[in-house]
Amino acid sequence: MHRKKIWLGLASLITLLLFLAGCQASSTNQSKTSSMPKISGFSYSGKIPENPKKVVNFAYSYTGYLLKLGVNVSSYSLDYEKDSPAFGDQLKKAKKLQSSDTEAIAAQKPDLIIAFSTDQNLDKLKKIAPVLVITYGKHDYLDMMTQLGKVFGKEKEAQNWLSSWKKQVASAKKTLAKTIPSDATFTVMDFYDKNIYLYGNNWGRGGELVYDALGYKAPQKVQDDVFKTGYFGVSQEAIGDYIGDYAILNSTKASADSVNALTESDVWKNTSAYQNKHVFQVDEALFYFSDPLSLESQLKAFIKLAQDQAN
Repeated sequence: MHRKKIWLGLASLITLLLFLAGCQASSTNQSKTSSMPKISGFSYSGKIPENPKKVVNFAYSYTGYLLKLGVNVSSYSLDYEKDSPAFGDQLKKAKKLQSSDTEAIAAQKPDLIIAFSTDQNLDKLKKIAPVLVITYGKHDYLDMMTQLGKVFGKEKEAQNWLSSWKKQVASAKKTLAKTIPSDATFTVMDFYDKNIYLYGNNWGRGGELVYDALGYKAPQKVQDDVFKTGYFGVSQEAIGDYIGDYAILNSTKASADSVNALTESDVWKNTSAYQNKHVFQVDEALFYFSDPLSLESQLKAFIKLAQDQAN
């Protein structure tokens, strides 16, 4: 009987120790996952390195943020990234990859993959390396710099840029006030597959620069039809209803014929923007994104266009 009590006591002790060990392991695992900042629209798979040596990036909207923060981006998925004048030659050695190219991705041996939450290949990517998943549109273009700074331990660098950008914009507003009325309205547009698209304040093409940073307004019809969805397709016949005092016309070599078809039309020539020579035709490769590197270059290009137009 005595021995039975001893064995029961030992069994209870072992059970308790195993339970405590399990709790400790659970706590350790929890600390690993909770060590990353909790950010709306961000999720993590695997242990995200703070200073990754090789990043395969499919969340192309944020390439310029990563480069500005000094994160080593070793791939791109859009030619707009490689061809961006704002990025210079920083992606010169980067490899073009698509998220479906799992064998090619694995061959790169990345220590981090970044992808949009809508990427259909997330499950496959998570088997290759840790993955940072970002939901587009959860943060505005300025707040995104802060959040990425937190993820990569570069909060100071992020804050330094935000402070610098605020000063750049303030200076630009003083310069632009000499040539563009503060109440002037702007329409931001580009061409894709021969169709005309208008853009709001959160879909690139210069919208963040013109509407948010510089504070110009869009015509009411643009605000009503475009801002909610971010972009909006419009026919050439109806374009006159959406053009404000000024127009930002994004163009590429591929869209040259579509640009000419519009700008040579009677509808276009009847707009006040055309008649007052208030059309800023810009390189879409520069104005496509709204990251720190792109915004700085866009601001300089915008000021030059405004000054050239005034002379």
